[in-house]
Amino acid sequence: MEGYTWAFEFENQLILWLQSLGQEGSFIYYFMQFFTLFGEEYILIGVIGLVYWGFNKQRGEQLALSVLAANLTFPLIKNIVKRTRPFHSHPDILNLKDVEGYSFPSGHSSGAASTFVGAAMVMRDVKQKWLRKTLLGLAIAIPLLVALTRMYLGAHYLTDVVCGLAIGTGMVFLVNWLWNVVPNKMYIFYGILVIGLAGFFYCTTNDFYTSYGIMFGLTCGFLFEHKVVKFENTKTWWRIALRLLGGGIIYIGLNTVIKAIVGAIYPTFEDNFQFQRFFRTIRYAVIVFTAIGLYPMLFKPAEKLWKKLGWVKAPQE
Repeated sequence: MEGYTWAFEFENQLILWLQSLGQEGSFIYYFMQFFTLFGEEYILIGVIGLVYWGFNKQRGEQLALSVLAANLTFPLIKNIVKRTRPFHSHPDILNLKDVEGYSFPSGHSSGAASTFVGAAMVMRDVKQKWLRKTLLGLAIAIPLLVALTRMYLGAHYLTDVVCGLAIGTGMVFLVNWLWNVVPNKMYIFYGILVIGLAGFFYCTTNDFYTSYGIMFGLTCGFLFEHKVVKFENTKTWWRIALRLLGGGIIYIGLNTVIKAIVGAIYPTFEDNFQFQRFFRTIRYAVIVFTAIGLYPMLFKPAEKLWKKLGWVKAPQE
């Protein structure tokens, strides 16, 4: 992938120093590989689902908006700046993680910041003091650790992760402000979708099409839930766990099934860029709409089953 190479010398030296602490097979290698997962798609969606399906769906909607606003912003910038990865630009920097696309800003750093800072923001008034402190601690520690891992793995420079953290955190506060001043929250979703349309004219990396598809699916899913489903939250841990497990199965399973079906019909679809990006956008929109809009329709029948089995003896909180 063509791009532009630029970096401060201290950024290269920082990455080289981090990689000198230990490479494949060392404790530091596995430590970094583990914590970089907290900036991955499945973790971010899982945290949103935990809040939305479990604790409070209005707060879950706000959290989802913060995360997706950040996740649409960074690829729009990436495809303008087109900065090459450190391991592409410096002969001594190792590629310790399979990554694609451009380097600036860091999408993992942005995603981790928007998710964990966002979770602390939307849950800041919960009664449990230990939960507030835990969320605040995670909001500080996880994004910083993710940023550190991205440099160690040779995927990003220091300026990449700093900008990513700033975008993620900034979107949390921007969305929180908009959430408080815009009466109809769906207008915020519509606005972000309209702004994001610009990416279809110049973005060539998968992260944009993934994020736009998720954002479109979320918007349609929330609208459907508001009008039709209207599920109730629960504070019972095992019901939250079951909802999260079911949502995870739908998210991962449906993704696998759709890809398998299209792959069987059109085996070389990944070689067709125009089709591949259209398919990616539609695929994620369908998956997320199913998980957000249709899946909660099972919650009421499930509650009746739990009562019939004697697992629930009182009305849901």
